Amino acid sequence: MKTYFSVWLAFTTSMFTLAVPAQSLDWQNPEVFRINKEPARSFFYSYDNAQAAFSKTPWDQANHILLNGQWKFNWVDSVKKKPNDFYQTNFDDSQWGKIAVPANWEVNGYGTPFYHSHQCFKANAVPPEMPAHYNPVGSYRKTFTFPDNWKAKQVFVHFGAVKSAFYLWVNGQKVGYSQDSKTAAEFDISTYLQTGENQLALQVYRYSDGSYFECQDMWRVSGIERDVYLFATPKVHVKDFHAYTTLTHNYSKGELQLSALIDNNQDRAVSGYQLNVQLFDHQQKVLFEQKLDIKTLSEDKSGVVKYTTSIDSPRLWSAEEPNLYDLKLTLFDPLGKPIEHIGQHIGLRSTELKNGNILINGKAVLFKGVNRHEHDPVTAHVVTRELMLKDVQLMKQFNINAVRMAHYPNDPYMYYLADLYGLYVMDEANTESHGVGAANQGPYNPDTHLVNKPEWAAAYIDRVSNMYHATKNNPSVVMRSLGNESGDGPNLEATYDWLKQQEPNSPVISEQAQMRRHTDAYGQMYAPIGDIERYAKRKFDTTRPVILIEYEHAMGNSLGNFKEYWDSFEKYPSLQGGFIWDWVDQTFAMKTLDGTPYWGYGGDVEPDATVSSLSFSANGLVFADRTPYPYLWEVKNVQQNIGFSSYDIESGVLTVTNKHYFVSLQGHSLNWQLLANGKEVAQGQSLPLSAAAQQNQQITLDYGIDRKPGVEYFLNLQVTSDKNNGVIPKGHIIAWSQLALPSIAVAAEKQPEIRLSINDKKQAYHFNGLDFSLSIDKKTGLISSMEYFGDELLKASPRPDFWRAPTDNDLPIKDYGDKFAPWQNAGKDTKLVSLKLTTESKYQAKVEVEHYMSAIGSRYFTTYHVFGNGEVKVDVYFYAAPHKKQSDIPRLGTLFELHKQYSQVSWYGRGPHENYMDRNTSAHIGQYQSNVADLYVPYVRPQENGYRSDVRYVSFHNQDGKGITFKGAPLIGFGAQYYDTADYQATAARVKAKNLHPHELPKKQRIYVNIDYMQRGVGGTNTWGAKPLSDYIIPYLDYQYSYSFEPYTQATR
Repeated sequence: MKTYFSVWLAFTTSMFTLAVPAQSLDWQNPEVFRINKEPARSFFYSYDNAQAAFSKTPWDQANHILLNGQWKFNWVDSVKKKPNDFYQTNFDDSQWGKIAVPANWEVNGYGTPFYHSHQCFKANAVPPEMPAHYNPVGSYRKTFTFPDNWKAKQVFVHFGAVKSAFYLWVNGQKVGYSQDSKTAAEFDISTYLQTGENQLALQVYRYSDGSYFECQDMWRVSGIERDVYLFATPKVHVKDFHAYTTLTHNYSKGELQLSALIDNNQDRAVSGYQLNVQLFDHQQKVLFEQKLDIKTLSEDKSGVVKYTTSIDSPRLWSAEEPNLYDLKLTLFDPLGKPIEHIGQHIGLRSTELKNGNILINGKAVLFKGVNRHEHDPVTAHVVTRELMLKDVQLMKQFNINAVRMAHYPNDPYMYYLADLYGLYVMDEANTESHGVGAANQGPYNPDTHLVNKPEWAAAYIDRVSNMYHATKNNPSVVMRSLGNESGDGPNLEATYDWLKQQEPNSPVISEQAQMRRHTDAYGQMYAPIGDIERYAKRKFDTTRPVILIEYEHAMGNSLGNFKEYWDSFEKYPSLQGGFIWDWVDQTFAMKTLDGTPYWGYGGDVEPDATVSSLSFSANGLVFADRTPYPYLWEVKNVQQNIGFSSYDIESGVLTVTNKHYFVSLQGHSLNWQLLANGKEVAQGQSLPLSAAAQQNQQITLDYGIDRKPGVEYFLNLQVTSDKNNGVIPKGHIIAWSQLALPSIAVAAEKQPEIRLSINDKKQAYHFNGLDFSLSIDKKTGLISSMEYFGDELLKASPRPDFWRAPTDNDLPIKDYGDKFAPWQNAGKDTKLVSLKLTTESKYQAKVEVEHYMSAIGSRYFTTYHVFGNGEVKVDVYFYAAPHKKQSDIPRLGTLFELHKQYSQVSWYGRGPHENYMDRNTSAHIGQYQSNVADLYVPYVRPQENGYRSDVRYVSFHNQDGKGITFKGAPLIGFGAQYYDTADYQATAARVKAKNLHPHELPKKQRIYVNIDYMQRGVGGTNTWGAKPLSDYIIPYLDYQYSYSFEPYTQATR
């Protein structure tokens, strides 16, 4: 490893030279981004108390003062209106309001947040120009008391994150200036302080030239977004340190390379100081201790002390087993007195690009990742530690092992949680210049892009340096990204080279670089499965893997074909997984005037004239309050680290595969359940597992029953944790699967011989049997009435249905509105061609109906077989018009409208959660119960939802247990809701229109039940034109299928 401090010192010297203001408008000058700001350093706390060395709440200690809370605040909408002398200590701020710190202005009544996926403050902005009329400025004032015991110390102020640029004054004196709104800004304010009361003053600009680096896909808000605090250190103190770890001797030995920067802030040279280095294991046993002599430090200068040691038989850090060691640094003065204590959790692990893969501890792990924005539904970009922990808990519990800090460095506490609980982190620099173009997304003009402009070069390095130094000691950071959609050119290449100077082996990724030299992986976005497989098969580049830094765009009802991605990842070694876009909806918790809650998305809070990316802000695996979407279960199941590769029904031997790379399955148990037609008939619990990493284990299951003919059997398998493990509680299901057992054929059931009464009337055919009656209208050829047990079920005649409420993935498909529109009313715009009744016996009758569908030019035949017991078997024949060009079919089925009292639902099929033909791996076949209201999934923008696939039967009944059952022949899909699809908004994607929300849908006094042969998949490759995979669409072809319905009682169930 190169000695990074020599590079660090050289860089910061040149950086301060660049920081000399070239003009008065620092915030509009790309060469000015820091004035008197402390050089970037690793994030740690300095204590004068040895017992507090590892505390994460330093403000409980004597040398930290937390300044969060209420600050005096003034906001104006233009730079021209900002107060110019507010920083003076005698300024009268009595007319000012107050604002919490941290807080975003725009969610506290000051200005307006707006959402765009990439645009800066306006379209076609030319760097470094700023908005002429609207650039809000927030001015802050805060008083604090300077502790008497800090007078002999060096005092700094820490701003965790301020957006987008700010000036700082202390006691009326100008201290400095900062940009880069997602990394810490620290200033040495020792010489500005006075005894007693002191005043901080801050002036924050919503927009600066730094905003051109911050055109991320997120809400655009401003203010102080993270903690503000003061901290004091001795005059001679540890300024920074780097605890670089790697593995040697074929990954069997750990190595710690420590470099510490010791800073002398006294007005004289000092000598005789020592730095004591201790490493503790997980049992707090001292593994080594070494006292290092520090060379004489000149007046107001720094020096570097280094130490390298090895650790035998180390407990390695990985996301699977996040073993941590405690590194403690203690600085002693010349008299041998300890004057500073620093604690740092470190992990012994290696990360490298080798043999065409990114290796963690020598293993080519699969990254099962998500992209995560910092977002709170109330406070915007101000995220509490509790919410960060909630995110990590959910990620770990849903088999996510990696997180990309999209698209900027996160709060330091998030990295601590990743270290502690085990997540691989792709850190990312705050350099998204997508607003002026991106190399692979367009439009992009390299001649004008700031990535090719020398005056922006230092700012690129500064932001990458800020990212690197803050987290260089976090073992969870196994990769670094040069920034998202930031263009590609010499300035980006320079950041790659700079990072390689710091840590030559640590992987660096740039999506914009594609396959050029300055990236260690082919960091594709939204590459279709076929594309990545072609890369793997043809071996375009055997030196680097594919890692999809964004894929499976989870916007609205999405995440189809997720299993197919993972089939490819697990098949081809050069495909190392990816990061789903994204983790959490960026929506706001809002209420209507009458108090009805809803999720606000792009366009809901901005002025009408504002350009917005609308519901593009809602593409998370979880709602903004962290409630999981149904497809998060698909992520958990597909990405689980335990597989069940085979089951021999004769011997009862099950093969269990451990997909982990580092840990065995000890501490986990297998539970199994045998289902017969969806009901449990046998089970076994707590079978111990022990397979080593990447190995198999065979277990014999004895369910002790003979399978019966005509019964469908499934073997359900679950693996649970035997004990608490970090954020995984005891008993937590970490993997599950379902295996279908071979069926034994049986002769078809004979139809019950119950007399059927037939009345051929002028207007309709009427059929009466046991507890039922049914009528078919002769004018329309449709069923006009169904009575079971004397109660009418229907609110309207069942009709063919080919339409679904468009999903977010549907709408952007090219010409979707024009091509798919005919299907919306195809089932309504029908003409009866023929109707024929045949009495086949005294127990059954047949009605044959032909319709012509003018909207699509198709013929549609329906044959009803009516039996005396109330069963109606339906044969459907759909004939596509020859030589007619028509789009794929959204759905192929029948819409029934039932009276609202039939709201209780029971089904035998996939469940319990929502699932579709291209997203149902996690939904196992069984018997489930719910009600119509609970089937509904309130996607932020209303769209198709609540479906269940591979259904054998589904029943709708009232409180008395009476109703109707639909059966597949053999399978159907169903959906049921109180909303008419005609009421769902179907505007073109991201076209400014009145946003629709679930609470705005008119709830009807009926239940809309879709009984389908097929519904197309939801897709997920992207949300800007990609269709579902070909296996999951319904081409415009001829189809024939059958289903049935009959009376339902709880007794017959």
